[in-house]
Amino acid sequence: MKKLLEGLAVLRVLRHPALLRLWLAQVIYLSVQFTASYAMIVLITNETHSAVMVGLVIIALSLPLVLFGAPAGALVDRLDRRTVLWVSNVVRAFATLLFVLALLLSPHQYIFIYILAFFFSLVGLFFSPAEGAIIPSLVEEEELLPALSLYNLTLNTSQAIGLLILGPLMLNLLPPFSLSLLGVRIELRPVETLFLLISALYLLATVLTATLPRQTRTGPQNKSAGSSLSPSAAATTEDERTRPYGLLSEEAGALLSGWQRLRQDLEDGWRLVRNDGVLLDALFQSCFGGLVMLTIAELATTFVQRLLGLPASNTTVIFAPAGIGLVAGSLLVPAVVARLGTLRTMLVGMLGTGLGIALIPPLQWLARLLLAPHWATHPLFLLALALLTAAVGFGLDLVVVPAQTLMQRRSPDEMRGRVLALFQVLFNGGAIPVMLFMGALTDWLGIVPVTYLLAGSCILAALLTAARALTRSNHDRSSGGRRQQSEAQEQLPVP
Repeated sequence: MKKLLEGLAVLRVLRHPALLRLWLAQVIYLSVQFTASYAMIVLITNETHSAVMVGLVIIALSLPLVLFGAPAGALVDRLDRRTVLWVSNVVRAFATLLFVLALLLSPHQYIFIYILAFFFSLVGLFFSPAEGAIIPSLVEEEELLPALSLYNLTLNTSQAIGLLILGPLMLNLLPPFSLSLLGVRIELRPVETLFLLISALYLLATVLTATLPRQTRTGPQNKSAGSSLSPSAAATTEDERTRPYGLLSEEAGALLSGWQRLRQDLEDGWRLVRNDGVLLDALFQSCFGGLVMLTIAELATTFVQRLLGLPASNTTVIFAPAGIGLVAGSLLVPAVVARLGTLRTMLVGMLGTGLGIALIPPLQWLARLLLAPHWATHPLFLLALALLTAAVGFGLDLVVVPAQTLMQRRSPDEMRGRVLALFQVLFNGGAIPVMLFMGALTDWLGIVPVTYLLAGSCILAALLTAARALTRSNHDRSSGGRRQQSEAQEQLPVP
């Protein structure tokens, strides 16, 4: 119980009014973002019944981050982050309204879903780096770790709520209705109503982020960090320290006209990650956990349709326990890390996730054998499946939350936006081939072999993480021994 209370103590940082408003905006923004992603997945599933076409939705949502994620992070490091946050919300609200209009005009032309998904992701591109980079300025230094833990907790919880709970429930519960506008009668399906609500929630997030304090640079942080950067990056941070922020359009124009400086900034970001083995591993683990979660989201409706023989609307009944596991895991991760340590926690998460996924096909086979003919809706089968999917969700939290917390803790403030942007580029860049490969493999071989492949990748990632940690430990021990030997030799008297 004491460990649980320590895990929940991260909520104490919400006593800061600015951080509370940012957190509420994050909850709204991320929940509706993943709810919208789920709605687009269901639309494509019902129209095409193809896992590849579903994967293309996720690719359309990821591609802008691959193409423009790194420039966005560099831009965020130069702009007033509050402005970046509220402008992103406003533009995304209008993008959502455009999505509703497209659905009303061409409800069965799913090509527009891909186009609008790309645009939907593009206009909200700057929010995550700005949000992660603004947190240290809203809390005291000793509260930074709990604040970053809350950031990661909310990220994973909102993803689970949007994809696995809120999205399915809203599409099932919202009724269709009609309204008259300028003499034209408009029939709204649940999906159009859902996106109208999403647009309104984005505007609410705009109000919350617009009231945050403006961001300024502090001299000591930049000074201490500048010595480890290249001369070009050091000049950039010195310029940011002494020059107040200009208008958003002026700063954007200056950045776009200076591609050479932008390239140097990104090289500094990659150099920071490359030279820090722990940070590099944290980046890999964050990407891997996120990709497993995306793959589950891609295959969820296909799993329900092909393996269970149920309609896609029943996804919420099957995979809501995974969302519950993610939520519970987010609350309990600090206590688990306190007991096991960061590395062991992530290893347990990877192995547990792989085991939970690998047991789903045997469970389905046993249910068909022992609980026929209505095995797919039998309470015993649903209970066992719920326990497995909840375990998978909990295991993913044990990987992603410690990895992302470690990634932010080891990133200097003036580089944090670029490191987070680098994470987005790698994560979303990796999502493109993974989604295509897993979708094509599912359409070709079926859902069962792909399920085993996903489980095996989790176990392989655990082995790779353990091997790299052992290598680093042996190297550090060897370096420490040589250093002590050298110091001892220096202390010997000269004959």
